[in-house]
Amino acid sequence: MADTNKTTNTPDLGDKPELGNGKDGSGSYQMRVGFGTIAMLISATGMGLVPLFSRWATRTDMFNGAAGLNAGDSIGALMAVGRMGMGVLFFVVLLLATHKVHVFKKLKLTPAIALGGLMIGMSLACYVTSTLLTTVSNAVLFIYIGPVVCVLLARIFRKEPMSKLQWICLGAVFIGMLFGNNLMGFGDNGFFVDFNLVPSTPEFPQKGIGDAFGLASGFFYGASMFFNGYRKDADTTARGVWNFIFAVIGAGSITIVLNSLGSIDPSMANWALNIHFTPFNWIGTVLLWIICGPIALGFLLVAGRNLPAADYGTIAYWEVPVAIFVGLVVFGEALTINTIIGGGAVPSIRGMIVGRKQKQQEEISENLAARLEKAEEDEHLQ
Repeated sequence: MADTNKTTNTPDLGDKPELGNGKDGSGSYQMRVGFGTIAMLISATGMGLVPLFSRWATRTDMFNGAAGLNAGDSIGALMAVGRMGMGVLFFVVLLLATHKVHVFKKLKLTPAIALGGLMIGMSLACYVTSTLLTTVSNAVLFIYIGPVVCVLLARIFRKEPMSKLQWICLGAVFIGMLFGNNLMGFGDNGFFVDFNLVPSTPEFPQKGIGDAFGLASGFFYGASMFFNGYRKDADTTARGVWNFIFAVIGAGSITIVLNSLGSIDPSMANWALNIHFTPFNWIGTVLLWIICGPIALGFLLVAGRNLPAADYGTIAYWEVPVAIFVGLVVFGEALTINTIIGGGAVPSIRGMIVGRKQKQQEEISENLAARLEKAEEDEHLQ
């Protein structure tokens, strides 16, 4: 999952610009699209490998979910704490390496920055938990209702206008999620609609709960994008430090709540952490925290500075087929025509929305540049 840098394009009218992303704080930077494309592919691949490493890190038998976990069911949330903690470490090192400590000190911490980090931490805690309790395809497709949640929140609270095309695109994204989770699609008897999610299977005895965590991760992901739509003037590195500090708090809160429920309520004892990892599990844990942490997040930062919004938003969805491929090849999960449709509709439609916004921004910039040039010519003639 692409994390804190996936944002909407709405400025915060209540906050004054402070610091840009350029070396001098101005925001001027010459993008390298080819380099950014490679970086985004690497980042999205790292995000898509979360289900692989989370199961490697926690399962008694990596390839057999029915064998259980070498910890309580809240271990997924704790894995997210570790990953977000590595994100803090990475951005602090980056802050020091780029000599931006003074930029961090000058950056005003606002509720939007804090809530953006808090929501992404809670989202990842729910997402990793979901990958352990339900199928990979369900977990990854549920979390990608996030863009729908983000746009709806912006429509409700910021009164952002919605065109007919955007409503159509949002509807297509939602339908894609329904296809991907086999809530509608094509079966032996033709097209079907069935909202009766299977609550349990032999390999996933808590599949219904896992699906619920997947939906929660999508909601928190959308809320994170909504809050990250504010303060886009803030320096990426300085903001990243605050985002991931609050992400640790968010993921940590989910961990504490789940572990506490397991410790207090005997009927929920399976949620107590009860960690007894093997060396094999610890290898998976380290890989999750590093590959899906600093490496994926680092390349995400590079991509964000070198790609137009349309390319950035579209390539980011490479995470979806990577995760579904992991479920198919590594864990032998069934790949249906409905999953293929759902996994393809989401990135395609999302790319349309982002591409349209980018085109509008380019047209505005071109018109403004033309007007300025004409004004200069008129002034010169006078």
